[in-house]
Amino acid sequence: MKNKSILIIMFISIIVFFSITFIFTGEKGTNYDQNIVNWVYDISTTTIVKIMNVISLIGASEVILFITLVIAALFVLKKDWYHTIFFLSLSVGGVVLNFLLKILFHRERPGNDVSNIEVFNFSLEIPSYSFPSGHTMRSTILLLFLLYLVFRLIKGNLLKTVLSIIGVFLIIGVALSRLFLEAHYLSDTIGAVSISVAWFCFVYLIMKKYDHQEKISPSYYRSR
Repeated sequence: MKNKSILIIMFISIIVFFSITFIFTGEKGTNYDQNIVNWVYDISTTTIVKIMNVISLIGASEVILFITLVIAALFVLKKDWYHTIFFLSLSVGGVVLNFLLKILFHRERPGNDVSNIEVFNFSLEIPSYSFPSGHTMRSTILLLFLLYLVFRLIKGNLLKTVLSIIGVFLIIGVALSRLFLEAHYLSDTIGAVSISVAWFCFVYLIMKKYDHQEKISPSYYRSR
């Protein structure tokens, strides 16, 4: 994808993020968000909650950590240092960015709850605020990178289209799951998706300067 298109996407995402921040993080915005939470509660059913619990697992810290380690290990084994650095900069940097934004906005979760960060059932004494949703950011960043690999590695347009639709569906699904599970407000998840897209675009543009493999194919990995 051309740099100009990536820049446009990045700036649009940043505008969306700051618009959401301006409109929804104040007292009136929280009231709007709470009305949406109440509406979701009214239409929610046991079946929907069960489905959302499954979809939400994609963004769980344990799942993200496991997949991140597997992908990074694969790149290291193949001595693909470009994608190793790209992926780790994107994922680790995304976690740091989310933490800083949470501390900056200091927004309470629905029900005025402030939970702690948990990994493998071990609770860290670090508050996990509501905006933007870390769950949504982690999954969105991972899925965006996987979509990047789809477009870079796969030749067939039909398969690209199918995998892209699945990827977008999962990004939206995880974002909605946080709302249905009453873990976040809608603005938390929209903010998380928008800043994740902006972060991906930023890292992509930085890393592209050092990309010496403009086009690679699955055979590239089989041959190494």
